[in-house]
Amino acid sequence: MTDETPSTPPAPQTPPPAPQGQPPASGGDTAKLLAVFGYLTGIVALIAILIEPYKDDKFVRHHAMQALALAVAWILDSVIYAIPVLGWIAGPIISIALLVFAIMGAVKAWQGEMWEMPVVYGVVKQYI
Repeated sequence: MTDETPSTPPAPQTPPPAPQGQPPASGGDTAKLLAVFGYLTGIVALIAILIEPYKDDKFVRHHAMQALALAVAWILDSVIYAIPVLGWIAGPIISIALLVFAIMGAVKAWQGEMWEMPVVYGVVKQYI
């Protein structure tokens, strides 16, 4: 028989609480959902960059600005459709390209990636 006294394990350290008013960690579930739905509907992207806890989140802002640029491009595309012959040819091609970009942006946002959309990112990078 040995003279061992049972020792109690050290108490686990708890992480310090986050300061009040700090934005959530980039790429959190809510941030991802805001980014995804921002690509699908432009109004969600606008709301995402205006609401308090997420307007300073770099992930949300990055995707929201690209989504807003796509929404503006959709509006311009609808104007192009009004041009006879040229609009009837170019309009559908532009619409398909915008749809592909929106789907790719939503998928990349869901995966938590900071994807720089070709052409669009060059236009909006100064606002991110």
